[in-house]
Amino acid sequence: MPIPRDPPTPPLDRLGKAWRVAFVLGIGVVAWVSVMSALPEDAGSAWSLWLTVGDPVLGVIAMILASWRRRWPLAIGAIVAIIGAVSLTAAGAVLLVLASVATRRHWRELAWLIPLNIAAGVVSEWLAPATPDASPSWYGTLAMMVLITAAVSAIGYAVGGRRELERQRLEAAQLDAARRAAQAAAAERTRIAREMHDVLAHRISLVAMHAGALNYRTDLAPHEMRTALTTIETNAHQALADLREVLGVLRSPSGAETDDPERPQPDLGDLPGLIGEAESLGTRVRFVDESVGAAPAGLGRTAYRVVQEALTNARKHAPGTVVQVRVTGSPPEGLRIEIRNPRPVQTSDRGLPHSGLGLLGLQERVTLAGG
Repeated sequence: MPIPRDPPTPPLDRLGKAWRVAFVLGIGVVAWVSVMSALPEDAGSAWSLWLTVGDPVLGVIAMILASWRRRWPLAIGAIVAIIGAVSLTAAGAVLLVLASVATRRHWRELAWLIPLNIAAGVVSEWLAPATPDASPSWYGTLAMMVLITAAVSAIGYAVGGRRELERQRLEAAQLDAARRAAQAAAAERTRIAREMHDVLAHRISLVAMHAGALNYRTDLAPHEMRTALTTIETNAHQALADLREVLGVLRSPSGAETDDPERPQPDLGDLPGLIGEAESLGTRVRFVDESVGAAPAGLGRTAYRVVQEALTNARKHAPGTVVQVRVTGSPPEGLRIEIRNPRPVQTSDRGLPHSGLGLLGLQERVTLAGG
């Protein structure tokens, strides 16, 4: 996100406004009192009247104009500098406006505003010197005005740099928060897709296979047809139950399975039931369980989904082959699941769609489980 050339300055609170008003008044009063206290008795009545009435009036005008410095910085800066050349009480407003313009960090603006303020300061010292009895040193006066103007400009420039750094940090924090929110949304979508695929693909593939068999096999005996229809009905009901299960898991914002109001999630102890179900549907499975100890809920569920997806793939892409499932290891050391099947002589997936997400989903599950 690019930073605009003239980004809005942060608003001032009451404390910020109060100390700025106090600064302007304090500098103006000190400058005015220092000249009035050193005013000689033989000073002209017109000059005394100007210092008593005209000078404070211009100082008040300069203070009012300074309150608009953020809306029209350059115009206000030039007007206040000119007023400061003939008004002692405007000295505080001149310094405040110069520092405010310097916070914009534009050298082209400061290149003419700084000389204008130096010239105004020299004119003001020439009209109303702080020490009327001493002969003014123009070189000293010029050096003093250059020093004061440079210091004020440097302070304003530094404040502007700090504001820009804070603004960049805020924008970076906002971008980072938006990026994290997008990543969280993408992770949630991936989690939903993974759950839906892992839970429903197994059941729907059985329904599709038996429905396809009924469509192509017209020579089935009545009892064989009833068996196929019973399998379709059973797995359709089971798919609905699994759908309620996964929706119950996804309702939890944290994804915690312990808060799931639905039936218990499958784990490592449910593998024999999964193997038996696959065998009852015609898949030949050789299951060897050499694991030791009870697996945690998350690890057991991952192991269950890995075997379930492997059996689904074998049934879809290698029907009629023998699937070997072997589980070894222990939860503290890590589980090892090995699933093999020979390449089928004739590949046939019975027209089932290829999602291409099964192995990717398993890889993601295993990676999240630390495998």
